[in-house]
Formats: sequence, C-alpha cells, structure tokens
Amino acid sequence: MPNIPKMLTAAHSIKAQLDDLLLRGKVQDSGEARVAATLCLTIAEQFAAALNLVEGGFSSHAPIVVRSMLEGLANLLNLVNDPNYLDQIRFDNARSDVILFTEYAADPGMQDNVEAQENLARWKAAAEPVRDELRALGFDKMDVYQKFKKANILPTYIAYRVFCSFAHNQLTTLLARHAGNFELRYHSEAPVETTGSVLTVAVSILCQAVVTASHYTDLTDSELRHVIDAADATWSDAEATS
Repeated sequence: MPNIPKMLTAAHSIKAQLDDLLLRGKVQDSGEARVAATLCLTIAEQFAAALNLVEGGFSSHAPIVVRSMLEGLANLLNLVNDPNYLDQIRFDNARSDVILFTEYAADPGMQDNVEAQENLARWKAAAEPVRDELRALGFDKMDVYQKFKKANILPTYIAYRVFCSFAHNQLTTLLARHAGNFELRYHSEAPVETTGSVLTVAVSILCQAVVTASHYTDLTDSELRHVIDAADATWSDAEATS
C-alpha cells in the first residue's frame, strides 16, 4: 500500500531540487525558447498545486491538475522537438480567442456594455489575422490525441483520459468520489492507491519537463541529468518503502 506521507515528502524534496536548478537557468533569446520556458514553469507550478490538493484533503481533485500537466508536457515536447511547432500553438491560441471573443460579444448580458464590446472587437480583430495567416499556411486544429502522438507520449494518453473523467465530472468519477453506504461522502480522500498513482505520474511529468530545459536555457544536459537521476532515486526509495 502506498505510503502517501512519505511520497509527499519525497515529492517536495524533488520539487526543491528542481526549483533550485530552474531558478539558475537563463532563458535563450527567442520566442520559442520563452514559450517553452513558460510551459516548463507552469508544469512545475501545477505540480506544487497537485501536492497542495493532496495535503489539503482534496486528493480526489488532484488528477484534474495533473491532466493539465500532461497537456503542457505534450506541447513542450513538441516545441522542443520542432521550433516551428510554435506556430501551431499560435494558431490554436488565435483560433480559440476568436471563438471566445465572438461568443462573449454575443452574450445578451454584454449588449449594453459599450466598453466591453469595443475591447472584444479590438481583441478579435487582432486575433483573426493570425488565425487566417496560419490557416493559409496549412495549420488546423490539432486534438490532444494528435499532440500526444506527435510528442511520442501516446502511452500516457490513457492516463490523460482517466484524468479527464475527474475534470469533466463524469458519473463514474462522481460516484467513486461521493457514493457511500446509504449516504454520500463529503471531503473524503481518494483511495491511497489512486493518490499514489497520481503522484507517480505527476513526478514523471515534472522530470520529463525539466530535463528539456537545456534546449531553451543555458542549463546543460549533464547538470539536468544529474538532478533528474537524484530525483528518480528519491522517488524510487519512496515507492519502495510504501
């Protein structure tokens, strides 16, 4: 049975080691490097958020955050493998912005807000040319499955789908979280096996993200590998004693 307190202690130790390394890195001067760095930093922050949920008594909601970590990892790996993937990110962003601003402006509650309508129209006008230019170059919506496949992390797609059930409040997940014997549970912890698995996936994502930093910072492969190897050893020890 997983020893969750020991796993949390190990997770915090790993996070501290990786943070120390990341904070010493200097990001390269390019758009793709800066975007890659923001993805890596967001994954690291989400890792901390997942730990806080587990420690705060909301372990059944931690998979929602880890799901987002997986999406970020897919984009990060694709960007590291191909700097031109930045245009796919830009297309996805512009496309989503146009849809959002259009639907927001059409909301009945927004019709009398002149300032908001002007802002939405301006933001939409800025996003549309980006979307149209990139679409003309052949870019189109890429779903999560395609992104995972392109990033060579397709085996994690099953875990992603499981985590989606937590994020989308699917009935199976709702019943697992709240259904008890003749009563509903509230603020109940997830099974320790589930929490242990979620923490293991989260640690793996964090390490896979940080090890890419040599592609967009001045950190070297050797120093990254040294810290990642230490993190792997720390986590293996926590799992072995569970």
